[in-house]
Amino acid sequence: MTVEQSQPIPVEKGWPLLGVLPKLFRGNPYEYLKNVMLERGGFVQLNFVVQQVYLISHPDYVEQIMAGGYRNYRKADMFYNTVREVGGNGLVAINTGDLWLRQRRMIQPHLHRKQLIHLFSDMSDAISEILNSWLPLAENHIEIELSAKMAEISSNVLLHTMFGKSLISAAEVEEISLSTKRIMKYIGESLYSSLVPKWFPIPGRRQFLQDLKKVKETVDRIITKCRQDKEMSASLIQMLINAVDEESHEQMTDQQLFDETITLFIAGYETTATALTWVGVIIQKYPDVLEKLRAEIDQVLGTGAPSFEDVPRLTYTRQVFMETLRMYTPGPLLTRSLNEADQLGGHHLPADALLILSFHGVHHNPSVWANPEVFDPERFTPERMAGQHPFAYLPFGAGPRKCAGNDFALLEGTLAIAMMLQKYNFNILPNQTFDVQIGGIQTPHHGVKATLSLRVSTPEKTM
Repeated sequence: MTVEQSQPIPVEKGWPLLGVLPKLFRGNPYEYLKNVMLERGGFVQLNFVVQQVYLISHPDYVEQIMAGGYRNYRKADMFYNTVREVGGNGLVAINTGDLWLRQRRMIQPHLHRKQLIHLFSDMSDAISEILNSWLPLAENHIEIELSAKMAEISSNVLLHTMFGKSLISAAEVEEISLSTKRIMKYIGESLYSSLVPKWFPIPGRRQFLQDLKKVKETVDRIITKCRQDKEMSASLIQMLINAVDEESHEQMTDQQLFDETITLFIAGYETTATALTWVGVIIQKYPDVLEKLRAEIDQVLGTGAPSFEDVPRLTYTRQVFMETLRMYTPGPLLTRSLNEADQLGGHHLPADALLILSFHGVHHNPSVWANPEVFDPERFTPERMAGQHPFAYLPFGAGPRKCAGNDFALLEGTLAIAMMLQKYNFNILPNQTFDVQIGGIQTPHHGVKATLSLRVSTPEKTM
């Protein structure tokens, strides 16, 4: 197809001079972009102040960008420059190339589902430790901020599996958790701030640099300690220290190890915590889902501690977590830029064009998912997924650059839901709205207030 034969691209003009920028900074930007998709389709041009941007919300286009032609669609510098400030040349930040391929070969095998059995004990112990610390809250019906409690779980899992609990104090855990949350918010805001004129004031820069310095100092200290005392280090960090590229037979340098460690920690911390927060909201909104969850958890786990062999039997629990990731995708957007001009579908795109891949839009596209606004965990049964577009489900990205930690995240989410509901009831307090704020993660802007109560005894698990 020639350029002259290219199909016209629908345009979302927005306001005079400012384009769509005010609509992104006012209210929920992800819902706004979803509504643009619903009104204008899965390929839309957005007018910004300084350039034209293309919104992608259909898996056909995502497949071409992230699989077939992924080498031509680089990570957009204007957004990923901020990511690189955090993770240096970690996998999330670097583009396709020899370094990316080598790092991928060394990291991915250690996060594959076949290797997770080596991390399971640390993961389940970390979750259990946090759940036990909630007992006074449940017994005294103390109001909690649910997102903060879910962050306790995700940070403790990461610290146990990556670093080893004994290498970081409780005070440092709290401080690093707050810093990480602010860093993720700043990264998300940089997607929009990078599209505004240079004179536009960008808040939060000084705080971002202070938080980044604190996190990097802590991670660097822990890595140094792990190298000195292998007996104290947890499974994952030791795996990375010992990792050898199968082709070059090289190990990571100290800087590469640092970049990948901080990337895994930052990327894995708030994403899982946010997804678990939305699970708490959902199970109160959908009591039939909660009833089925409890029935499965009682049957599989009873009152006992979970084993690695129990996890495959928690099928509905896993489906609930997967559906939560679809409905409230923690990483709702991704940006790409073209190296060379390309035909995307029937549309011509010039070199250096900027694309916003709206995973949230794909997940709520009625031409892709039946009744996308309905929470339906059973859409993830093998039978129903067999007929689904292979690029319709994107909480971890897709193609060669798909998140290396997706199996780790699915295990952690499934296990955390099961262990929490095995022990506690969650009561979301009334008169709350769960608006989403601008940021790298789709989090409830005003948090989620709730109380806990202990469950009555459950039966022993069945074999």
